[in-house]
Order: sequence, then structure tokens, then C-alpha cells
Amino acid sequence: MGYLWISTAALLVLQQAAVTQPVPRAEYLKVMDGEFKQLDANGDGKVTAQEVTARQTQDERAQALALNRKIFAQLDKDKNGSLSPEEFAGLVGNPPPVDPGPFMQRMDLDKDGVVTLVEHRTVMLATFDAIDADKDGVVTPAEMQAYQQRQRAAQPPPPAKR
Repeated sequence: MGYLWISTAALLVLQQAAVTQPVPRAEYLKVMDGEFKQLDANGDGKVTAQEVTARQTQDERAQALALNRKIFAQLDKDKNGSLSPEEFAGLVGNPPPVDPGPFMQRMDLDKDGVVTLVEHRTVMLATFDAIDADKDGVVTPAEMQAYQQRQRAAQPPPPAKR
């Protein structure tokens, strides 16, 4: 039922944003009743979680298909209804810019703008030693898992979404 309330509230906001004429309560109720009927797949006058799931899945699929059609139309430069290998290659966009800063910050120990093999080994062996809890020169799966847990615990929580 939470979906119905969220959906209704969202529809109200959307309707208010698009309203150029007054909307009588009866008209609003008519729209809401229509939405309820779409959710009530078996027509029994009640909406179950399964019906909401089915409707949301159907809506998500329809949106994904529409997006696929839009992307296909953008890729199909010659508008022949099929994609050539060159057109298909357009599906892969430019990758985001790479920031070497974190790597250089960690590895360039003398901060001269280059990472030598000695610097790389120094950092990587220090990491190995931090993982090798019993200092026997072998990293076990349990030690790796414990290290990863310590790393996750040391990470600041992601910023809250607004």
C-alpha cells in the first residue's frame, strides 16, 4: 500500500505543476480511482503487494523498452532499422576522465611526480604486511577478509541523499 500513497502523492504534485485550470475534487478523485483500477489487476477492489509489484515491473519494463528504442534511434544514423558495427560502437560512450591523483598520492612517496618500482614495491609490501596479521609471510583468505572488513570500517559513510 505504500506504493499507492507515494504514487498518489507524486501524481498530485505532477498534476498541480501542470494545472492551468482549477481541478475539482471530483475530477481528482476520478483520476485517483483510475490509478487504483490499474493497480487492482484482478478487479476485486483491493490492491495487494503482488499487484503493486506486477504493475511496477510492467511500468519499469515499459520505460526500459522506451529508452532502448530511443537509444537505438540515436545509434541508427542511416535510419535503416539495423545497426552496423560502426553504429553499434557508438553505444560505448567516452569513458569518464581518469584521475591519477589518488594513485599518485599513495604511491609517489617522494612526491616528485613519478612512481618508481621501489616506491611501488614499498607501498605494496606495506599493504601486504598490513594484511598478513600473523606475520608468517603468507596472506590467507581469512586475513584478507579481516583486512577488507577493517578497510570498510575505516571508510567514512557516504553522504546522505537529499
